[in-house]
Amino acid sequence: MVLVVSDGRVRFTELSVHGETIVVTHQGKVKRVKFDEGEEF
Repeated sequence: MVLVVSDGRVRFTELSVHGETIVVTHQGKVKRVKFDEGEEF
């Protein structure tokens, strides 16, 4: 699980089993959380 705190707001989400979680910021504030999931062969 990931917990993000920005500008007095708190969000949390489950992490994917395989992949990346990217936190995008703008001017010191969180703008979005992106997920890039994949699987190895």
